[in-house]
Amino acid sequence: MQQQLTNLSDKELISRARKQLDREAEGVLMDRYSHLLVAVTIPHLNSQPNLDPNVVFPTLLQRLSASLKTQTIYKVSEWLLHIQKGYMGKPEKNTPFYPSRDGRDLLHIENTVDKAATNIIDRQDLIVRLEQALQRLSADDNALITQFYLENKSFADLTAATGLPREKLRSQLKAAKGKLAKLFMNQGYVK
Repeated sequence: MQQQLTNLSDKELISRARKQLDREAEGVLMDRYSHLLVAVTIPHLNSQPNLDPNVVFPTLLQRLSASLKTQTIYKVSEWLLHIQKGYMGKPEKNTPFYPSRDGRDLLHIENTVDKAATNIIDRQDLIVRLEQALQRLSADDNALITQFYLENKSFADLTAATGLPREKLRSQLKAAKGKLAKLFMNQGYVK
């Protein structure tokens, strides 16, 4: 089971730890990021000799475990740093984790897409919002996204049509996707 869990994404591990109370999934997630926790905590331990590592690390792990079950986590590294900074600043307080605006926005979009898979009204709303965001892109970005994702043209087809090298085309597609995502997210704030 441990081997299968190591192949899961952070999001899937968090979901298993939260919904199924899967301690192995939680362990895999902690193992994946324990080096980061140690790396950001050691300088604090060196600068504050009154802190005992034998107390600090187990307490941090307990706080991480408790917050994993109750808090919305988009980026694990951001969440770890928040819990660590909260503990090192005020060890007696347990502060809740608030993801960044971008993290919350992306999580909201993912949840909207997941909901749209089972709800036809949400699906239609999502399609309309996506079409509106596509129309706000530049003509080149719109054409590139439309050809690659909607018309399923390959990189070979697109490089032949545009005359651009494959890597340049790939970077343009990535930039266009980023612009589309920002436009899509910002639509929620315009309403």
